[in-house]
Amino acid sequence: MRSTAREAVFKYLYAKAFNKDLPADFFKGLLKDGVTDDDRLFAEKLIKTVEDNEEEIESIIASRAKDYSIDRIFPADKCALAIGVAEIRYCPEIPAAVAIDQAVSLAAKYSAEKSMSFVNGILAAVNETKKEQDV
Repeated sequence: MRSTAREAVFKYLYAKAFNKDLPADFFKGLLKDGVTDDDRLFAEKLIKTVEDNEEEIESIIASRAKDYSIDRIFPADKCALAIGVAEIRYCPEIPAAVAIDQAVSLAAKYSAEKSMSFVNGILAAVNETKKEQDV
C-alpha cells in the first residue's frame, strides 16, 4: 500500500534529519513485508523527489508557516510537510487531496496533538498556490 510506503519515507526522512550519514541499506529495512514492487518504486521516487527539491520544499514550507521560523517546526511535522509538498508540487498523478490526507495522517500518528491542523493548513495553502499557478 502506498500509505505504508509513505510511512517508510517519513521514517527515513525523520532519521536523516538527525543523522545525515545513514547506512546505504537503511531505507530497505523500513519497508515492511507485503510492500509491492510498485510501492517500493513509488517510495524511492518520493525520497528522490524530496531530496532533489529539498531547498525549494523548505522554502515553500517556510513561506507558508506564518510566525514560525522553519527551525521551530517539529522535525516530524517537517517530514510530513516535505512529503505533502513534494506530492502536490512534483507528482501530478497524485491528487492533492490524497497528498494532504496522507501527510496529515502521518502528523497525527507521529507528532504533537496540534500538528494535524498545522500540517493541513500549510498544505492547503500550498495547494491553493499551485491551483492559481496552473490557471
